[in-house]
Amino acid sequence: MDLCGKWITGKEKVDIDSQLPPYLFRKKVTWERDFERAVVYATALGCYNILFDGELISERYFAPGYTQYNKRLLYQTYDVTEKLKGKKETEILAEVTGGWYAGRLGLCLKGNRYGEKRAFLMELHLIYPGGEEEILKTDETWSVTADGPRRFADFFDGEIYDARVDLASARWEKAALYKGELPPLIEPDDGVPVLRHDSLKPRRVWKGAEGDTLIDFGRNIAGIVELGPFQGKAGRKVTIRHGELVQNDKLVTENLRTAKATLEYICRDGIQTYAPCFTYMGFQFVSVTGMEVREDEITAWEVYSDIKPIGSFQCSDERINQLQKNICTSLKANFVDIPTDCPQRDERCGWTGDIAVFAPTAAFNMDITKFMKKWLRDLGLGQRKNGAMPLIAPTNLLGDVKGDGLFGWIGKQSDAVWGDAVILVPWAVYQSTGDEEVLASMYEHMVEWMRYCSDMAAKFSLGEKRLIRNFGFSYGDWLAPGESMAANMKKSKWTSTAWLANSARLMSRIAGILGKKGDAAKYDTLYKNIRNAFQKTFVNKEGHIKHGFQSIWALALQFDLLTQEQAALAKEDLIADIRARGNHLATGFVGTDQLPYALSDHGAEDVAFDLLMQVTCPSWLYPVTCGATSIWERWDSLRPDGTVNTDGVGEGNMVSFNHYAYGSIGNWLYTRVGGLEMLEPGYRRFRIKPLMGGGISWAKTTHSCPYGDISVFWKLEDTVFSLEALIPEGTMAEVFLPDGTSKKCGPGMFELKCTLGEKRNNDQIS
Repeated sequence: MDLCGKWITGKEKVDIDSQLPPYLFRKKVTWERDFERAVVYATALGCYNILFDGELISERYFAPGYTQYNKRLLYQTYDVTEKLKGKKETEILAEVTGGWYAGRLGLCLKGNRYGEKRAFLMELHLIYPGGEEEILKTDETWSVTADGPRRFADFFDGEIYDARVDLASARWEKAALYKGELPPLIEPDDGVPVLRHDSLKPRRVWKGAEGDTLIDFGRNIAGIVELGPFQGKAGRKVTIRHGELVQNDKLVTENLRTAKATLEYICRDGIQTYAPCFTYMGFQFVSVTGMEVREDEITAWEVYSDIKPIGSFQCSDERINQLQKNICTSLKANFVDIPTDCPQRDERCGWTGDIAVFAPTAAFNMDITKFMKKWLRDLGLGQRKNGAMPLIAPTNLLGDVKGDGLFGWIGKQSDAVWGDAVILVPWAVYQSTGDEEVLASMYEHMVEWMRYCSDMAAKFSLGEKRLIRNFGFSYGDWLAPGESMAANMKKSKWTSTAWLANSARLMSRIAGILGKKGDAAKYDTLYKNIRNAFQKTFVNKEGHIKHGFQSIWALALQFDLLTQEQAALAKEDLIADIRARGNHLATGFVGTDQLPYALSDHGAEDVAFDLLMQVTCPSWLYPVTCGATSIWERWDSLRPDGTVNTDGVGEGNMVSFNHYAYGSIGNWLYTRVGGLEMLEPGYRRFRIKPLMGGGISWAKTTHSCPYGDISVFWKLEDTVFSLEALIPEGTMAEVFLPDGTSKKCGPGMFELKCTLGEKRNNDQIS
C-alpha cells in the first residue's frame, strides 16, 4: 500500500547519536465513533518504538529492521483494535533512534551511513462498519523533543537512561517535516520480528577484583539484561558492562574493540525496573557498579529473530550434545534481523561467507525460510553492476562512501564462498523446504555472479588456466589454525577454484529445476571445464595435489574435481596430514564444513570420528572442554594456556566467542551420525543410514519438514542394533542397516533390528 502520512523529524541539521538523544514524537488523537478495527502502519529512518497511553503496541525490537536502505525500507503493520477498543482518544508517543540507518555501523564504525536525519512515519487506520476508513497520521501538528529519559542509544555502545526525567517538563516543539531523500522502495515487512525469548537468572554472583559485582548467567547469548524490580534512590548511577569472559575476577572486554557494551541507568526514588530497548549485547558475564545487585534483581534475556526450532539432535556423548547446544546458541545469537558474524564486538555485520557454509546446519535446526528470503533480497540489492557480490549484506555502503580507508576498499571487493552465498544460501533453503520461489527470485543474481567470476578468470588468466579463480581480493582458507591472514590468503587460488566449480555444478541443477535447459547444459559444461583446469593446474604428474592442505583435499574430494586415481591419493594425503598432526584438523572457514564428509563418504569413517572426538586444540570439542556454551570464531579463541587470542597477525584483535561458521559440523552430525539425509527437497524422499563410531551408542534426530515430523532413533546394545523411525505422510525413506540390508519404508512408525555378529565395539562399525 502507499503510505500517506508525512515524514517528521527534529529541527537539527544532522542527527548524530553520540551528540543528540533519541527523538520522542507525540500527538493526542481523537475519534467520535466506535470502530470495528484499528490498524497502525509505521516505519522510520532509524529504529522506533510506539506507545499508546504509555503502553508499547508491540514487543518487537529494532523495527523497521535492517535492509539495504539506499534501495529499500520496510514498514510494519500492527493490529491495535484491542488496545483502543472502547476509547475515543489516545496519546501516541514514538521514540526514534539512529539504529542501523543513522547509528554507528560495523567495520566503518561511523554513523549516518545511509542518511543524516532520523525520521518517523505512522498512520492509524480506524475501520468503521460498512468499510469506511479514517486515517490519523503523522504531520507537522505532532510535537518532538530530545529531552526524554533515554539520553543515548547505540547498538555497540549501549544506552544511558535517566529515570528522573519527566516528559511533562520536557521542551516540546513542533515537529519538522523531513525533506531529505527516502529509499526508492518502501515495502511491507517481509522479515521476522526480533523478540525476547528465554530468560536466564544468574548462576553465580560475586565480588570482582575491582570492587564491582560480577554476574555469570551460565551461557554466552545475544540479548539484554533487565534490572529490577529494585529500590532506587534518585541520582544513583548503576553501570552495567557486558563481556564474554571473566579472568582473574575481572571482566574481559578487550575483544569488544571499540564497543563499550555498557548500560548506564540513573535511578529515581522508589521501586523501579529498567531494560534497554534499542541495543543488544553478546555476553555471558556482566559487571555491575553503583548498587549491590542481588540475584533476584537482574535477569538476562535472549533477543533474536522469532525463528522457530524444527530440528534436534542428541546422542550418548554429552560432549557432542553440548556441541549441538552451542551450535543452536550461536545460530540464535547471530540471527538478529540479519545473519551476523558476531553479537558482541563493533562489527555484527551480515558476512556472506559465514552464512554460506552454515546455512544447511541452520536450516535443519530452525525454520529460516522467511528470515533468509528477506536477507537474500538485500544481498541481491547489494550486488554491484559488474555482478560482484558484497562481502557483507546489507553493505553498510562500504566502498560507496569516501574516506572509509581499508574497509572502504574491502567493501568494493568480492570473494569465493562469500560471493557464492548468492547460490549456496538459496540452495540450502530450497533443499530444506522444496520452495522453488527462493531459487527463482535469486536466479538472475546467481547468473550475474557466475558471469562476473568467469569474466574475471578469463581476464586474469591464459589458456586452460582461465578457469582458475585467481583474481582480486580473497580471504582464502580463512582462519585456518596456526596461520596468519597472509598464509590463509595464499591458499585462495586452490579453494576459490574449487568453490567456483561447486557453484557451476549447483547452477546446472538450479537451472534444470527452473526449466532452463540451455542454462543447465551451459553450467554443466562450465563445471566440467573447471574440473579439467583444476586437474591440469593443481595436480602433479604423480597424481597428488601440489602444495596440498586439508581444505583443498576435502573440497576436491567432495566436489568431485579429481579422477578416481587422483581422488585415492588425495584421500591418502588428507589422512596422512591429519595423522601427522595427532588427529587434528587444520581447516579454515572454507573447508571445515566439507572435511568430515570427505572422510566418511570416502571410506575413512574412523578418521572422521577421530577428528570429532578430539578434545585438544584445534578441534570441535576443545571449546567444549573449556566450558564453551557457543561456537568460537577461532579454533583457539581461548588458547590452551588460558589467554585470549586477541593478537592474531593482521586481524587486529579479532576474536569472538559466539560465531557460528565452525558450527557447520552440525549438518554432518544430523546426516551421518543421526543418519537422516534428504534425497529430495523438503524431505519428500530421504535416507536413513546411521554412521556409528566414536564410542557413540545411540543417537536421536528429529526434524519437522513440510510434510510433517520425522524422527530417527538408533541404539547399539551389545551386538544388537535397533532403529525406530517416524515417517510422515507423503514421504518415503530408504533405510540402510549396518549389516548391509536395506528397505524402503512408507509413512508410519516402524522398528528394525539386526545383529552385528562379534562386532561389539561400535568404534569398529561403519
